[in-house]
Amino acid sequence: MLLLSRVVVGLLLFGAFVFSIQSIGRTYDIATGGPEVRLVLNTFSPNLFPALHDTKAGFDDGWQGRPMREDRGPLPALQAAAGGFELAADPREPLLRYREPTPWKRVALFYLGASESLFSLPWLLFLAIGSHLLWRLLRDVTPATPFTFANARRLSQLALLVLGSFIWEKVAYILVRALVPAFRAPGLAETLNHYVSLNTENTLPNVWVGVGLTVIAIVYRRGVELSQEAELVI
Repeated sequence: MLLLSRVVVGLLLFGAFVFSIQSIGRTYDIATGGPEVRLVLNTFSPNLFPALHDTKAGFDDGWQGRPMREDRGPLPALQAAAGGFELAADPREPLLRYREPTPWKRVALFYLGASESLFSLPWLLFLAIGSHLLWRLLRDVTPATPFTFANARRLSQLALLVLGSFIWEKVAYILVRALVPAFRAPGLAETLNHYVSLNTENTLPNVWVGVGLTVIAIVYRRGVELSQEAELVI
């Protein structure tokens, strides 16, 4: 099982290398290609702190005696030539298309994860760093030394990596709001850049995984301490 785990982690490391090479070519295509940007939208609630938004909306409805509002589905197709954007109707989720003449902005959106593809810079960094930490952790695990302080430290670093990726996602949404023009569509309280979805929501673990890893790291470290105390007693 340990050997199989090392093989799997080794494949993840190799995958991170391959994706890094592919990202270079993709970056060149975006920078030198057409100016069109395609962004997936989630019009149910704004992308920053949606739980707070939904709680406030429910409170306002209850306070004013209004019935609970139904979840908003895909918006009707909308074209605004003057505004330079198109809101395409989709059976599952709306799609925003617009022309961005600045190459570095198109590349920045791509690396932030504001694209239809699964690639993003946070995901690539998470895959590379996480695989490297797991590889070193599995390499140091032996039947003679199953518990080491070095591996306890690596588990803590993995937990910090997951929690850091969660924080970065919130920062990325702020950057996306600054990069995407403030287009407006009927029926939405905020401009469309407040509803852009990042693909990191599907490719990065959520905050509860980070909390779980933190607990495991604490328990593991305590196990190392108890193991060393037992060796001293013997």
